[in-house]
Amino acid sequence: MVNRRILISGAGIAGFTLAYWLKKRGFLPTIVEKYPGARKGGYKVDVRGTALDVIKRMGIYQDLLDVNVNLTSSKLVTPNFKILEFEGDILGHVSEDDIEINRWDLAEILKKAVGDIEIIYGDSITKIEEMVHFEKMAPRAFDVVVGADGLFSNVRRLVFGEDSKFLRNYGIHFCVFPIDNMFNLDRCEIVYMDKGKLVAAYAVNEHSYACLAIKSKKEAPSSEELKSFFEKEYAGLGWEIPTLIKEMQSSKDCYFNAIAQVRMPAWSKGKAVLVGDAAYAASAMGTSLAIVGAYVLAEEIEEASGDCSVAFSNYEKSIRKFVEEAQDLAESNQELFSEEGSSFRTMLQFYLIKLMPRKFIQFITKKGREKMKRVARGYKLEPLQSHTKSL
Repeated sequence: MVNRRILISGAGIAGFTLAYWLKKRGFLPTIVEKYPGARKGGYKVDVRGTALDVIKRMGIYQDLLDVNVNLTSSKLVTPNFKILEFEGDILGHVSEDDIEINRWDLAEILKKAVGDIEIIYGDSITKIEEMVHFEKMAPRAFDVVVGADGLFSNVRRLVFGEDSKFLRNYGIHFCVFPIDNMFNLDRCEIVYMDKGKLVAAYAVNEHSYACLAIKSKKEAPSSEELKSFFEKEYAGLGWEIPTLIKEMQSSKDCYFNAIAQVRMPAWSKGKAVLVGDAAYAASAMGTSLAIVGAYVLAEEIEEASGDCSVAFSNYEKSIRKFVEEAQDLAESNQELFSEEGSSFRTMLQFYLIKLMPRKFIQFITKKGREKMKRVARGYKLEPLQSHTKSL
């Protein structure tokens, strides 16, 4: 088997999933992560459909269930601060088989499953040639370089060019941070929307988190100025927003990111290949795409006995349709954040739902869940090969 030394940029969901399956299949994965240690932060994410099949094959399904944060109720705050209450996760499209989990819990479970591999924290790739160059380390030889480093991928930028060539940016920025359970929630999420801005908070057991999301034509500033950016954007809004802004300002665990899509004609070039958000970011399905994509990439590398050109080509052919259907579905949901009044339309829909008979409400939410479930099941895993090491 050739090309066994594989460098993965990014210690996240895609990176750890890929490292797990490469290690199982006899390769030598190394992870490099620019952050100085294990990351914390991020809102809850959904693991859906085929991604759950991958999780089961990894033997960690019960671990996810143990920290499952599936919500049993939802609350919506109207512009005049009246609270509408709903049973279940009426604000999303979570099916009964889906698992919602805090992003950092999922990453930690995946890391533990990988076991003993080389992980280099606090460094980053600067050049990919015959040797791979780093900011701090001396150059090293790797046969394959994988960009699993998120929406603003460093590997993608080095190999394919600037972000603007591939990013479909919706101008949506968000900040997530832990809070006290100030809304007295229990397996419940509360949401407030107004003028292209969204505030959400949820609590499960002893954990409670808030998310501020905005749609703005302004470019997000540097990381040092992000808190001030959010504070200015939310100035003048009522309800509990001033309190949440203070919580954000004092928090040392803020997680900032953006909602955008990555659309690329090809996910590989030479010995470099992309997986997860770096190649095909998509809100609502991004985590599941990352897990399935990492599994398929490792499978194709093994099937091709490490032949990069064959493996990368088959990887793209296998899941591109699955990826594009998920991205199309995610894109249709972005109008929620429109500054031109769709927040009013969304609010009107919730008012109507509140007045409608229960059976009709169930019919509407069922349709949304069925569509998401169909897309999440859009790729079927091949049976495990006999030469793959036993799980």
